[in-house]
Amino acid sequence: MSLLGGNDLKEQQKINELELKINREKQKLDKKLTRRKILLGAFMIELLEKNKVEDLVQYTADNLDTFLTRQGDKELMGDLINNLKSQVGEVKNIDTHI
Repeated sequence: MSLLGGNDLKEQQKINELELKINREKQKLDKKLTRRKILLGAFMIELLEKNKVEDLVQYTADNLDTFLTRQGDKELMGDLINNLKSQVGEVKNIDTHI
């Protein structure tokens, strides 16, 4: 044991343990936030599929593509956006035939 800094090892070990605890808590928070996003997304999908909110399908079809910034995300959501646009088109055709 050194005369200068015999407790340094213990203090460093305590710092390491605290950093590990912080990282675990950050992971828990990240998981909660991810779960919230998934649940909100599921909620929005139900609203869109059942057309529960007036003009939500139209708004989503018009704005989702510009909201997405990554090309990979745009490709991933492309089919959904096209389906929404065709759904909007069908509603417009029904309205004009009435």
